[in-house]
Amino acid sequence: MSTDASPPRRSRRRAIRIFFRVIFFGVVVTILLVVAAVFGAFLVYDHITQPRPGGARVPFTVPEGATAQQIGRRLADDGFIEHELFFRMAIRIDGTAPSIMRGAYLLPEDVSATQLLHLLVAGPNANTDVAVLPELRVTIPEGLTIAQMASRTDDAEAFLIAAANPALIERLGIGVDSLEGFLMPNTYFFSEPPAQPELVDRMIEQFEKEFALLAKEYGEISGAEKLRFVTVASLVEEEARIDKERPVVAAVIYNRLEKNMPLEMDSTLQFALGKYGERLLNEDKEVDSPYNTYKNRGLPPGPISNPGVASIRAALWPAKNDFIFFVSNADGKTHTFTSNLRDHNRAVARFRKEIREQRREERR
Repeated sequence: MSTDASPPRRSRRRAIRIFFRVIFFGVVVTILLVVAAVFGAFLVYDHITQPRPGGARVPFTVPEGATAQQIGRRLADDGFIEHELFFRMAIRIDGTAPSIMRGAYLLPEDVSATQLLHLLVAGPNANTDVAVLPELRVTIPEGLTIAQMASRTDDAEAFLIAAANPALIERLGIGVDSLEGFLMPNTYFFSEPPAQPELVDRMIEQFEKEFALLAKEYGEISGAEKLRFVTVASLVEEEARIDKERPVVAAVIYNRLEKNMPLEMDSTLQFALGKYGERLLNEDKEVDSPYNTYKNRGLPPGPISNPGVASIRAALWPAKNDFIFFVSNADGKTHTFTSNLRDHNRAVARFRKEIREQRREERR
């Protein structure tokens, strides 16, 4: 009887061994598949996010109203990335909702999808070392008035007409009667020579984009506050020559406003009189204009130039100090800041002495 039970027992043991081998094999295969999937995901992640030096820059145009998926498809079609999915994955990994403006870009080849995303979010005026036809690039420096901007274009009259478009002014939504202060200085690239309305529209778009980014850091800003900040920024732009002094100049403006002191800034007189590059006279300080900050307390009614991002940032985040005066130094770039009239007069006297010495040296 014992010999009859032995074969079934051996069969069961063999079946159990086979079963566990199959389970073990399945677990090993599963682990290998998981490892392969994780490794593959890492390779894809690294490919999408890892910065690379990049190659030559190539023109790329974002059309009006293009979605992120459409932009990704165009990037793939033009050979910047292997598949549009990489661009959408870069957006998801980056964790931000991209705001990509229409326009002509010069994008480097052989960079990651994340690098491309950041370049596109930076705007179509990203700097470039690639030669661009002069008619496709328009450079507007910081601190110019609309009239001065117009003089730098190939059709000043058309620029002024475009900048006076009531629809564009209304678009700002802050109750101003001019775009002065709201045309963002920068270098703008186009895929074809722009008409002046297109240039003005691009500059407003860039202002709105830059201000929105700053406002996101600052907090909610009303229309009246926006006008006030941009007006202060325009004064900072005209008075400061180096970036580190911009928040200090902004502080002087706010400190004088808080003390109900007239700002007494020559830059506002220059705007009122259109007197640029000329010496201002004492009689100029008597001009009847709301922009004359020698006669009128408070801010002028609006910006006196079109400030850049650094000056707007200074207006939003001024330095913390008690300075209420500043005077130029003899280097023509920096200023001496003071908190009382006695120290200010000493700084003025020192400036005049240094200027006299410079002039004597020049005459030798």
